[in-house]
Amino acid sequence: MNAAAPTSVDGVQTFPNQTSEHVTGTVKYDALPPVGGDHSVTLLNCGVYSENVPNENAVHSLEHGAVWVTYDASTVTGDQLAALREVIPSTYAILSPLSGLPSSIVASAWGAQLDISDPSDPRLAAFIAQYRGATTAPEPGSPCTVGLDGPGKVS
Repeated sequence: MNAAAPTSVDGVQTFPNQTSEHVTGTVKYDALPPVGGDHSVTLLNCGVYSENVPNENAVHSLEHGAVWVTYDASTVTGDQLAALREVIPSTYAILSPLSGLPSSIVASAWGAQLDISDPSDPRLAAFIAQYRGATTAPEPGSPCTVGLDGPGKVS
């Protein structure tokens, strides 16, 4: 994992000054998917999911330095989904579908987001390399495996 501050990846939007309080209940986020903010006290276990996962739990994982790659399940299927799964690291990463995305695939980390349309876009791997475990997350390196398994956990 990368412990240094990320360098630039073309097309990344940044969202500075995210709050990071633990809360109960639903949180209304400004970005879809969320890139930080108040979140559940329970993190989402990192892994691959076949169903939408709770935003509030996934944001807690982002706080720990995970990257969250979401995709539109109506357009990313078959070989594209298989290719996307191949890009996702086995630790400190979440892959899940999410409805209402601004593009076919959205990679998110604490305070940063990248919209792409193809899992072979080299910017996806660059985003993961730069933001996974980065010091821009409030608690990089904290566990990503001692929380909640969301619905549809594949691995």
